[in-house]
Amino acid sequence: MLEVKKRRSTGRVTLNDVAQLAGVGAMTVSRALRTPEMVSDRMRERIDAAVEELGYIPNRAAGALASATSQTIVVIVPSLAEAGCGEMIAGLQQTLHEEGYQIMLGDAQHLKQQEESLLTSFLQHNPAAVVLFGGDLGETIRTRLKASRLPVVEVGAMARSPIDMNVGVSNFDAGYQLTRHLIERGYRNIGFLCARQEQWMLQQRMRGWQKALLDNYLSPDAIINTSERPSFSTGATMLGEFLLRWPELDALICVNDELAAGVLFECQRRHLNVPGKLAIAGFDDLDVARACYPTLTSVRIPYRKMGQEAAELILRQLAGEPVMGTALALDFQLQKRQSS
Repeated sequence: MLEVKKRRSTGRVTLNDVAQLAGVGAMTVSRALRTPEMVSDRMRERIDAAVEELGYIPNRAAGALASATSQTIVVIVPSLAEAGCGEMIAGLQQTLHEEGYQIMLGDAQHLKQQEESLLTSFLQHNPAAVVLFGGDLGETIRTRLKASRLPVVEVGAMARSPIDMNVGVSNFDAGYQLTRHLIERGYRNIGFLCARQEQWMLQQRMRGWQKALLDNYLSPDAIINTSERPSFSTGATMLGEFLLRWPELDALICVNDELAAGVLFECQRRHLNVPGKLAIAGFDDLDVARACYPTLTSVRIPYRKMGQEAAELILRQLAGEPVMGTALALDFQLQKRQSS
């Protein structure tokens, strides 16, 4: 059996190694792997056997650089722990995978510096497009993306000044409508609980809450913004803080459903009736909102559809369609349940 020599730098089997074992030229191997219909059946079988024997993995990045095209889409999210990010990625991946594209995923951990570092690193791989979850990019990121001239989609919220394309919902309107619902139900002392989350979306939801209260001559003072991650335990802990500061509180909006469920569980532990003593509402309409008792009022955000629509815009722009600058606002749904 022919001994295969591997490159010293990486130890990886190369295209030339496959060509040598198959007894053909490197260009023939490349052609067989990229467009197998252009190679005879006998030749393709020899090359496939060599690939199988050597365990060769094509270097897609190198191929992309050579052809000035790429099948990779960069996706950077603030935190993979956020349910909305996972749903968006699922929708994005489903649509892109059908067209042969792969995702290069980065978790910025709610740090702008980390987001900038990930983007700088990923752009070196010559991606076809970039997807960012959020709606308020730093100047460094904006400059680099503009210089890259790649299709860019900002997903999750309606951006103030999108670089290219934008798919999201109006988080301001969502916050406003949820608060107005509570006001219409008779609640007057409505608090707002924030936690570590994508800042632009959080700020817009909070501003919607403030505007609804001010429009109805109510005070928007009862607010806590914790640096803890949004979780059941954080919601439970923060309820005590609210009741100490604002004992008159009769309703509490949480920036996501995990926080809201944590508040609900703590109310049950303290024997506080929901919604009799305290109404509770959240955002995202997670499974826990429908499974807990009483069921949670929440705002359903179509994260999976956002991913699908973002993928469609990318594919259309890569195909040459004039979709640059598209801003697509999707509908959210207020789910009125037992907790309010």
